[in-house]
Amino acid sequence: MCESNVYIKKNNDEQLVMENVATITPAGKDTFLLRGLLGESMEVKGIIEDINLMGHKIILKAL
Repeated sequence: MCESNVYIKKNNDEQLVMENVATITPAGKDTFLLRGLLGESMEVKGIIEDINLMGHKIILKAL
């Protein structure tokens, strides 16, 4: 499986936003559409800070 967990980082604190994310699509300026393995979706504002494919972890920095 290739899903990752997405976290939002605020003040050096990482908070889980969504588990088992299958796709991330740009949805506007500093906005991403996350789609989960089971079809759930959500929009998140932030900028990409780190993508760790081996660790299945994506960190977006809050604006």
